[in-house]
Amino acid sequence: MEKKPTTPPETAITSRQAIKELLLEQSHSALEVSQLLSLSEKEVLDHLDHIARAPGPGLHFQIIPAACKNCGFAFKKRNRLTTPSRCPLCRGESIRRPRFELLRKK
Repeated sequence: MEKKPTTPPETAITSRQAIKELLLEQSHSALEVSQLLSLSEKEVLDHLDHIARAPGPGLHFQIIPAACKNCGFAFKKRNRLTTPSRCPLCRGESIRRPRFELLRKK
């Protein structure tokens, strides 16, 4: 019997690739990404952590910091990707989530 050449199966886009594509279009919070891709927020944060360390050739991962909705304090020095629980200045718990985006290097 003669073997037929096999064609590789069509590769589906991975979750991480889908997240990268979303972040190249515009900035999103982890919650928005999880809702758009029907993934858990924890899973999205795991993928974002990896993307932050290795965004890919010609890409730069940028964090738009979380900010307090009461006093406007921005968490610029915070490296964690999760949302802070409260503001260090006013102790308010109403915090705008950090947003993430991928930028192409020039």
